[in-house]
Amino acid sequence: MLARWEHVDIGKAEWHIPAENSKTGKPHIVYLSPQALALFAELRSLAGGSELVLPGRGSLTKPFAHNAMNNALKVALRGQHIPTFTIHDLRRTASTLLHEHGWPADVVEKALNHTIGGVRGVYNRAEYAGQRREMLGFWGEYVEGLGEGG
Repeated sequence: MLARWEHVDIGKAEWHIPAENSKTGKPHIVYLSPQALALFAELRSLAGGSELVLPGRGSLTKPFAHNAMNNALKVALRGQHIPTFTIHDLRRTASTLLHEHGWPADVVEKALNHTIGGVRGVYNRAEYAGQRREMLGFWGEYVEGLGEGG
């Protein structure tokens, strides 16, 4: 919800999350699939010139409310035969499906900005940039396919 346009590099297809906005307290790069880039382009047109990717309804300088996405999801799912879930739960879904499609655990965990614990986490400083780009491209196509009835 705190994403700013200055952190989105459309040309490089990257979203740089600064340390102060990252769950680990460290900077993180999200590699953007073509589908994600299209969504960012749409968000830019909807942002009304705001510096924020998701400005709030009442102000271009205040971020979108933290619970707004979950509230919208709750309304969208009313009357559906789908168990209640939150936007954050979609991270678990992505992790599960990416693992089931054979993506290496370290690549999935790095993409989710999870810290690898223990000695491995101390010694392994790999970013897996190329693999994350490829995996997130796969994920974009996978999700797009679901929307098309796949």
